[in-house]
Amino acid sequence: MLDLEKAKRKKERGQTNKEFLDWVVSNVLDFDEIAIVVKHPSSEIETYFSQNGSLSLVGTLEVAKQQIINDMEC
Repeated sequence: MLDLEKAKRKKERGQTNKEFLDWVVSNVLDFDEIAIVVKHPSSEIETYFSQNGSLSLVGTLEVAKQQIINDMEC
């Protein structure tokens, strides 16, 4: 079943989650902070980030939120 889910995701999005993460790792090598938000099939959401308690990371996530909204409006 997992291979079917991967194939469906690749067809819908053009790449699997692993391919996307591999692309990010190979193309974004120099950064100060990073945050990764994961939504599991169970709808549980987890967030991983490189800075503990960093207020600037919260600001960065707000910028990311606005960029996503802007992309949706285009």
